[in-house]
Amino acid sequence: ACTSMADSETAPVRAGRIMPSGNLLCDRNQLTSWTGEVTGYRRNSTQTWIEMHTDEATVESTIVDNLGQADASSQYLLWAQPFSTDDWSRIEQSEGVLHKGMRATAWICLDGKTSPVIDWQPPQD
Repeated sequence: ACTSMADSETAPVRAGRIMPSGNLLCDRNQLTSWTGEVTGYRRNSTQTWIEMHTDEATVESTIVDNLGQADASSQYLLWAQPFSTDDWSRIEQSEGVLHKGMRATAWICLDGKTSPVIDWQPPQD
């Protein structure tokens, strides 16, 4: 798995491997993560597309499915804590527009069927 210092500060370790808290059910051998600045973001009624320039100098993107909900927030964390309705204002300046300088860790299961989990890391004032 691709990890950075930010990952180890916010993510729990399970069986010697950094894993996200929350509801990502994925074999740890099928798990990877990207951490970096979010440079692309679009959400609609069925999914959210996220692109980031990673701390490892790559550009990665993923799609987070809404899983039958109104939005993808069930797949979101905020600083490794469960995401709540009140947290939208911490990540978006207006609906569908992220705050400048938004960072995140995308936890990706390589099984091809499990929706990613996004751990948002808003700029600290």
